[in-house]
Amino acid sequence: MESVNDEIKEIRAELQSLANPTLAVNYKRYLKSEYNFYGLRVPMLRKIAKKYKNMTIYDAMNLFDELWDSGNHEEMNLGIFLLQNYKKHFNLELWHFLMKRIEKAKSWDHIDILCSGILGYILAENINLSSEIKSLASSKNPWMRRASIITTSQLIKQNKLELTFLLAEKLVYDDNIYVQKGAGWMLREAGKRQRIGVRDFILRHLDMKNAAFSYATEKMKELREMRKKENNRLARSFEKLDYEQIKELMTRLNINAEGEIMNVKKSEILNKILDIKKEEEVLKEMKRL
Repeated sequence: MESVNDEIKEIRAELQSLANPTLAVNYKRYLKSEYNFYGLRVPMLRKIAKKYKNMTIYDAMNLFDELWDSGNHEEMNLGIFLLQNYKKHFNLELWHFLMKRIEKAKSWDHIDILCSGILGYILAENINLSSEIKSLASSKNPWMRRASIITTSQLIKQNKLELTFLLAEKLVYDDNIYVQKGAGWMLREAGKRQRIGVRDFILRHLDMKNAAFSYATEKMKELREMRKKENNRLARSFEKLDYEQIKELMTRLNINAEGEIMNVKKSEILNKILDIKKEEEVLKEMKRL
């Protein structure tokens, strides 16, 4: 442990010497992180992590803990990069070690590096861990829900898409935009392996949240045109409703219809409704008016 204390002092001295206060402010704003920043670019952090690739795995895990518990965003990144040096130790022991600590990740970059860069490899070799991933998908913590589907990234590279599809069934409708983006991103990656299967999935879920759809269809622009036509058809029907009917519709959909909506454009009201409810639910209730 004494050597780890020496290493952490050495690392922090180097990070402090390279600190850029202006970038620190920009990075904190961009990542919306609750943690502190030095203002260092990722390639520099990876370069520093490479200096500590000859430690034992247990010293590396101890050093990870020091960095992960620091309250500094970039030290946490550095801890992940450090463990990536030990790919031969990507095993169940490391999986359980990280799963006990993952909830401290509070931004998309921590989640994506940890899940695609370490946990994803372990899951790909231990598919029986899928039950833990499914549990993460039901977490109240949106970062854990994003983590669940990002961890399937290595399975996708092996052309094993079942778990990704299973998680995406729910996560493409998630209320959190970062979860939506994560689900859409993984569907886009899956589409590079099985374009027809992913296309069929998207067609069954054309009413998925906008962010998920945007990411998922980046290489399938024809589906964007299809969804646009569907939305235009719904919009035309919605425009025919008067404001009393709209209030009743929102009530049927359990959406707060209180307040002044008379001066709000109907298109804006429809967008709000679709952001909360699936298109098929909206159409079903519209037919009952």
